[in-house]
Amino acid sequence: MAKKRKNDTRLDPFSTAIESSSLDDLLDKANAGDVIRMPAPSDPNRQITLVCKVIPHHDIEKNTKVYGKNRRVQALLNEKSVADILPAISEDGRNQHPALCWDTGDEMLVLAGSRRRKACILSKADYLVLSSSDFTEQDAKILAVSSDQYIAPSLWELGQAYQQTKDELIAEGKKGSYREIAVLEGVSHTAIADAIKAYENLPAAVLALYPTANHVGREVAKKLIAAKERDEQSFLQLVDTLITDPDILRIEGDDKRSLAITKRLTAEPDVSARKESLLENDYVSVLRNIRSGDLSVKINNKVMTDKRLEQLTKLLNSFN
Repeated sequence: MAKKRKNDTRLDPFSTAIESSSLDDLLDKANAGDVIRMPAPSDPNRQITLVCKVIPHHDIEKNTKVYGKNRRVQALLNEKSVADILPAISEDGRNQHPALCWDTGDEMLVLAGSRRRKACILSKADYLVLSSSDFTEQDAKILAVSSDQYIAPSLWELGQAYQQTKDELIAEGKKGSYREIAVLEGVSHTAIADAIKAYENLPAAVLALYPTANHVGREVAKKLIAAKERDEQSFLQLVDTLITDPDILRIEGDDKRSLAITKRLTAEPDVSARKESLLENDYVSVLRNIRSGDLSVKINNKVMTDKRLEQLTKLLNSFN
């Protein structure tokens, strides 16, 4: 098979030399029934024995489950988010580069290869995996992070992962500050803050509007959060409307559609349409906010004499 065909991702953490080759090369050559040994991700002195298996497409969802701390939110995976590998997997009838699974006895947890799993499900292709019962929880956590190096999770997905790290730090009696998380995650504290804010403030339904969750980067997320804070009810109603909006659905090109969605969600509201005029003449204007009922009064300075100002002040002071 030509290497330019993206079936499938290479796992950078496994470029560690093993004798005269590398584990990546070994994985590329794995066939059903093969047995492979690799150094444990958490301890290179410990060996893990893996067995290559083919899971029929109709058994993938029943027999496998993605590891709970995997940073890629499975509900956000769709044809667009696996478009780089879907055609080749569909043509080949299976993924060529095996996924890694932890056989816990009760279930088979996918540690690396959740995008391949989704692509196999979508294309009704068989799922090639290397499974082992030798993995540990620490191995699984390391693989949950390192397996995302081919295509990084979205800002929102990272925010969910960073929030989990924060919760773990707090459980250990620490503050769980952005800087503490940054030390563990190896990124800046501002990146941590932006990701967590996106996760906390943007419902998954917003991410689902976009071709992929990765179209909601830091700047887009900030605009969306500001729009939601400006009028949350209207924002969420608009999200529901855009799901089936024909003007959005007919836009071709993921980037163009993403820009259109962001523009619609972040458009400044028409202030005049939200206010009702109760009094309007050359000297006095009284407007009422339709949503809140608040009044705004504007009086031309030419008619605001000292006596009228005193009368108005007394009237306002009598309110309670």
